[in-house]
Amino acid sequence: MSTRQIALAGTLLALVFLAHAAARFTQIGGAQLAPSIAVYALMALLLANQLAWGPLVGIGLLCGVLTMLATSSPFPPANIAAHGLGFLTAAFLAKRLAPGGRDLSVGAIVAVMIITTFVSWTLFAVVTWLGLSGSPFAQQSWSRFGADFGTGLLAWWISGGLGIGVPTAVIGCILTPLLYRAVRPALIRQGMLAAEPAAA
Repeated sequence: MSTRQIALAGTLLALVFLAHAAARFTQIGGAQLAPSIAVYALMALLLANQLAWGPLVGIGLLCGVLTMLATSSPFPPANIAAHGLGFLTAAFLAKRLAPGGRDLSVGAIVAVMIITTFVSWTLFAVVTWLGLSGSPFAQQSWSRFGADFGTGLLAWWISGGLGIGVPTAVIGCILTPLLYRAVRPALIRQGMLAAEPAAA
């Protein structure tokens, strides 16, 4: 990684931390947003074709650790798997959809955001459930927006998916393409990103 790439990754990782910490305040009518996913998806879209997998895995690990430190979730270590692998999912998709660093279409960015959110939420739900198995958390009945989903892992996944995953995906599908279109050209002009990098 070059010095500029390290600086860019560091800045975006700081934004991931702040966005994840802010999630504890973004609860509206039973829905909660996880804006950090939109930020690290954007980071993957910008950097995936600039870097080899070694540095990307390192960034993913940092992403997971930072979200764990910022979280208010009942089982913080779940963030390492959910958001670390969520970032790597977005990076993999970016490499597949834009080989050689081509500009991504809005449709492709939306697809990356939806898939990344699905993977991240599923990993978070499963690891949290395993980490808290045998506790009152795993024994409760799950409901959201007036609908009762019962007990068990599937009920928790559906309930949380409706309350966290879907709102997060919707916001990300709006914000991430806008940020990508605004930020990428500016970073290319400033020499922070290569216009047509070689595939890693």
